[in-house]
Amino acid sequence: MAGGAELIVQYLAEGLVGQGHKVTVVSTCGPDMEPYPVEVRNGVEVIRFFPKNFYWHWTRGERPGYQKALWHMRDAWNRDAGRRFKFILSGHKPDILHTHLIDGFSAILWRRAHEQRIPVIHTAHDYHLLCPRSMMLDRSLKLCTDPQLACRAFRAWHLRTTRDVAIFCSPSQFLIDQHKKAGLAVKHMAVVPNGIPLPQTLQQAKDKTAPCRFLFAARLTAEKGCQVVLDAVKLMPPDLEFELCIAGKGAFDEAFKQAAASDARIQFLGYIQGEEKTRAFRSADCLLLPSLWYENAPVIIVEAAAYGIGVIGSNIGAIPEFIHEGENGLLFEPGNPQSLAASMQRMIKERILQDRFAENAQPMIERHSVERMVNAYTAQYMHALTV
Repeated sequence: MAGGAELIVQYLAEGLVGQGHKVTVVSTCGPDMEPYPVEVRNGVEVIRFFPKNFYWHWTRGERPGYQKALWHMRDAWNRDAGRRFKFILSGHKPDILHTHLIDGFSAILWRRAHEQRIPVIHTAHDYHLLCPRSMMLDRSLKLCTDPQLACRAFRAWHLRTTRDVAIFCSPSQFLIDQHKKAGLAVKHMAVVPNGIPLPQTLQQAKDKTAPCRFLFAARLTAEKGCQVVLDAVKLMPPDLEFELCIAGKGAFDEAFKQAAASDARIQFLGYIQGEEKTRAFRSADCLLLPSLWYENAPVIIVEAAAYGIGVIGSNIGAIPEFIHEGENGLLFEPGNPQSLAASMQRMIKERILQDRFAENAQPMIERHSVERMVNAYTAQYMHALTV
């Protein structure tokens, strides 16, 4: 179930342990998993419990709207989570509380730490504090520009709870700016790039005599731009040589399978990991990132840089902070299949772009190393102890 944010927490926690710090990670579990045994993973203590609510947030799925509304009401200030977390704080007496995802716990964690004079650092990986769906999209999956009354109340409450946060961090400036625009009043804010473990020897020369190979690796859901990819491919000339590999799983599985069956240039890989994922990236010439929502800091851009491949990405959210037009990738108009198709055709015709993107990949890799992330957060911890 680990997503991008959970993996970042793992890399950070293990990196801190490697520098000699004592780290305890507190996470949730399902009600049927309790009592969950305390574990030690790679030197990191892991404690899990179920904060009483109508369901475990990992199992929310397609639940009725009223159940989700009730869940969010309890999650606004979960007293059971506060009681159990207070017990953990009293026993461990940490110097710092660093939160990442508070879904299921609620912001009561910040208050319990504040009551014990423990500085709080929060890293936002999405828009949980501003939007019940965490993505700033309305029901039709379009960017939400006029939140409903319930959503405005949700936002006002969560922004109010940040008064117990000493430092607010994010992997992108865009996300911080969105929170400030909404009224976030935390005095100290900082951009701390995500760090992921990547070998430094993955880049390799590409065979430019073979058809240009595009890779779309994502959760196959609407907000990731799946329909934009499908429509863009239909606009490509039928005699134009290229390959498109689709990797992932989700609601668009069947649509991509049908597209692959009708167009020999498309290959559907399904969900891949490990060696399969490595082979897919090694053989790719360009990654597609056609998101429709305000992406924060897609780790996959850094992964692409490690393999020496550029990215064609939507000009939306924080993506332009990571993709610089003509330097390490191309930007296109979000939601516009004609614009995506034009960028893909440019990559096919101007193969020299592959060399340029590979040459400019190293700064991205270095900026997003685990060691650099750990050092940056350590500096924020020291700052929090003095403010």
